[in-house]
Amino acid sequence: MAFEPLPNGIIEVRVDDRMVHGIVATMWIPGLNTTRAMVVNEAASNDPMQRNLQRMSIPTGVNMSLLAPAKAAANLNNGNYASQRVYVCGRYISDIYELFKAGVKLPRVNLGNVTQNTGEVTVLDNTVRVNAEEKRMLKEMSDAGIPIVAQFRNDNTPKDLSPLL
Repeated sequence: MAFEPLPNGIIEVRVDDRMVHGIVATMWIPGLNTTRAMVVNEAASNDPMQRNLQRMSIPTGVNMSLLAPAKAAANLNNGNYASQRVYVCGRYISDIYELFKAGVKLPRVNLGNVTQNTGEVTVLDNTVRVNAEEKRMLKEMSDAGIPIVAQFRNDNTPKDLSPLL
């Protein structure tokens, strides 16, 4: 699997409450010939322990950025990664929504593992549970032409979630 990068360098966008972990590090990043993994999350970007854990998860030879959404959006919109193959991973749907609202072009949004929600949720897939606000954000992105899918592993067939939003 090799997606073509957008002019801003993005090849894939994933929401995963574990950020970079086993499947992302061993399947997605190598499978897409990623040159930069970008974790987008405000809290993690300010947490030295999270920064170290995420860096240790990245395969050797792949550059790493762990940024707050506003900084990530500025870097992407400025073309800082235009010559790279950037795999973007947000911890929460809101992290990716902030990129979208800042004008970052996104090829699609892959909901890999969104399980932190409890209470009143909509189950979109086996590993995807969204609250009403997240569902609204996803619908807005879908309505703007961004495919919203669930694809846990890169060897799974993507499931179009747009009709469920």
